[in-house]
Amino acid sequence: MKVKCIPNTSEKLSDKAGYPTDFQSDSLNIGKIYTVYAIGHWDDYMFYLLKTDQYNPIWFAFEWFGIVGHKIPDSWYFNFIGEHPNGEVSTIYGYKEIVLNFEHHYELMEREKMLWISFIK
Repeated sequence: MKVKCIPNTSEKLSDKAGYPTDFQSDSLNIGKIYTVYAIGHWDDYMFYLLKTDQYNPIWFAFEWFGIVGHKIPDSWYFNFIGEHPNGEVSTIYGYKEIVLNFEHHYELMEREKMLWISFIK
């Protein structure tokens, strides 16, 4: 799946994205096309896992992007993470390790080097 960055400021995002109103992502380039490595839904909001030129990997609000490549990889997995008392559902789609191994997801976000091997496969 491919997405194209449209804006990179939080003024274009819904409050559910969780960014301060004056936030600007310096790691996203407007007009650039990125590969989506996973899609996460939590707190009633959707995020894309992307690799930027400056950071490896990071979750970004879906509202910063337009979809330019609609094909989801055949190798992707899906997992239901849970339902919160207020009815919000958390799910994740993506490559096997990030979907089926929560510890992999956590360590990837903490920038554990050994996990980069799985991420870049």
